Amino acid sequence: MLEIELDIFSGMPNPTWTLSGSQEDELIQRVVADPAQLSPVATEDEQFSLGYRGMLVRLAKPDDSAWSRARFAAGRSLPLAFRVGSKPATEASIAEWLLGTSESQDTTVDDELRSVAAQGVSLVQSSWTAVDPTEVRDSAPARGEDTTEDPHGPTGPDETGIQGSTWWACGSNYFNANASTFNDPAYIGRNNCYCFASNHIANSRYALPGRRSGNPATSITCGGVSAGLYSDGWKDGCQTNGLTIVLVIWPNRDYHFYRLVTGGPNWWWGHKPGATPAKYTDDCGNSIYQYNGQGYAPNNCCRGNYTDFCGYFYQNNSTALVA
Repeated sequence: MLEIELDIFSGMPNPTWTLSGSQEDELIQRVVADPAQLSPVATEDEQFSLGYRGMLVRLAKPDDSAWSRARFAAGRSLPLAFRVGSKPATEASIAEWLLGTSESQDTTVDDELRSVAAQGVSLVQSSWTAVDPTEVRDSAPARGEDTTEDPHGPTGPDETGIQGSTWWACGSNYFNANASTFNDPAYIGRNNCYCFASNHIANSRYALPGRRSGNPATSITCGGVSAGLYSDGWKDGCQTNGLTIVLVIWPNRDYHFYRLVTGGPNWWWGHKPGATPAKYTDDCGNSIYQYNGQGYAPNNCCRGNYTDFCGYFYQNNSTALVA
């Protein structure tokens, strides 16, 4: 039995469905005809933006199916899990065909998600080769980044009226630029953006604000997800030895978080889109850091459909437990 996953959300569960026997046979033909379209589920060679990241295919239940028996021309078995949509297609796109199979299934893939997926996968600068934040702690933003002087402080004028908007003035933050920890093969596919923001290897692929404390977020809005954060112990103001995070929302669809990973004079932020690599760059490939009020932070970086900026939250632990 083959399960298909539309990899599109960061925090919420992705839509999934299974293929029929005839669809599985057709997928085999397409894969054998153009195996170059396949890539690993997670690899240092591919860095994804927020939003659509292709289709994941996995053997959900070992059986004596056509997939289990099929072989590539070289005699190798077909992979048990892989991604399509991020590599160019010389034949018809496997990802596009797989998206079409959702129409005959009872899935949560609606017109909006189909429209986003139809725009294709956008690969950005790989965080696996990007400069580590600690190596540029005393340098100015990279060439090409926004260097407009900001009279309102490091975060920019957009934050007027946002709770916790003086994050840069907190004197007791806890910092840890540890994307590499979350990118360990044992953890990368099992921890989402909330796990990274909370600095907690929870191995909870869809960790949800409020679930651990018994009050899971009930709506994907700033108010709904914030209520879950408060229940989990997050506050609006600076906390001793505390984590600092940002919540953004794809309205009524998904939530995403950023975590402050270094202090000044640069202020670096990191994030982890779903089950893909954690990184210190945004959807445009910009490093998410500011130097003397210049550069990028979560309020002004590229973040795709996550248009609602919900503010800053703090917790007085170096690890905030999530579930």
